[in-house]
Amino acid sequence: MDYQELFPVPVEWLQDVDRSMARTVADWADAEVIAGRLEHKEDYDALLLPAMRKLLVDIGLQSMLWPEEMGGGGLGTPDAAMTLAAVIEQVGRADSGIAFVLANTFALQSAFAIEPYKNEALLEHMAPVVCGKDPVIASLILPSYSKDPDAAAFYGLPYQAAAKRDADGWLLSARDARPQCSGAGAYAFGVACAGESDEPMLVLVAPHLRGFSTGEPFKKTGLAASINADITMDGVRAADAQVLLQGTTRMRGMLAWYYTLCAAACSGALLATYDIIKEWGDTRVIKGKGQVFKENPLVASLLGEIGGKMAMGRLLTFNAARLLSAPNLYGPAGSPPVATAATAAFKLAARGAMEAMDNTMELMASAGYATEWNLERYWRDVKTLESCVLPETVAQTDLARHYFDLKEL
Repeated sequence: MDYQELFPVPVEWLQDVDRSMARTVADWADAEVIAGRLEHKEDYDALLLPAMRKLLVDIGLQSMLWPEEMGGGGLGTPDAAMTLAAVIEQVGRADSGIAFVLANTFALQSAFAIEPYKNEALLEHMAPVVCGKDPVIASLILPSYSKDPDAAAFYGLPYQAAAKRDADGWLLSARDARPQCSGAGAYAFGVACAGESDEPMLVLVAPHLRGFSTGEPFKKTGLAASINADITMDGVRAADAQVLLQGTTRMRGMLAWYYTLCAAACSGALLATYDIIKEWGDTRVIKGKGQVFKENPLVASLLGEIGGKMAMGRLLTFNAARLLSAPNLYGPAGSPPVATAATAAFKLAARGAMEAMDNTMELMASAGYATEWNLERYWRDVKTLESCVLPETVAQTDLARHYFDLKEL
């Protein structure tokens, strides 16, 4: 289905490569995930892992930001934000959890694979793996709520990891830190911590390093594609070359990519919700009246509310991606206007998605909770994203700090 005809976004922002890749991923979604969902439900080994392998390796998503001469797709400029938004939206239509894993992976890659911060040495070092034959995913370990009142913080949230400088680089420590996703399966982690003078930095850490340990995978509600577990770092050694970024502007820039791509995951879940409620409304008849369900005035009113939120979710996502794609026009991704816009886009897109799915469940009654319709799975996934990607009160304070010039918070 051409969702552009239903919920349009400004098409001049999408290049031919964006449309081509989105169509390829849409075909993957239909053939590799949606077609097998009824049989395999959320089975990781039977459905999700094979689908991720096809997407990441065969289609080549995991290496699309790597230079062509290294075996990648060559999309190493900021306008890759538009490509990624279009692609992750289609991934999210198939499975929100896979889209969330990709949002983590590409947000981390944005710190060293996108101009003007492209790190050729690191790209070349990682190319044999990322451009290889096995799926490679990444995860972020971001500031979160903490019981330690003395922990250094980034915009009100304490870091989960601490870094200590010595003559050979950095020593990282963390106790039961909670990654955003895939703690038990990520190839690499982007660990946020405070560097010298408490300036934020993001350090690339591999789970095979000495002192790095992973806890048992924990049970979750939703996001089945992410096998998550807490991690501990006991004096993990990191060289200066593993420091991907330093400073508030760079950190906020990486987060702007992350929030925008998470908004795309929510937008994809809404496209799936549209397909579900459209079929429901087209095929149900109100007993005793012979009236098609969607033609009832009260139903139509709620459907209009749902459709409006779906349209707004797409507009928010692609407008945020456009800001990231053109730093020459709008400023760096980490500049206060752009970073705040990405924060607002994600929070509003996630909230709008939840409201639209709440309304859809209301219309479908008990069928909305039935697993064969899949709506409850999208609902659980997006609710988890809304709650865990960026805490509500922290986001609200961040927005108020920028828009209303707060001085003390």
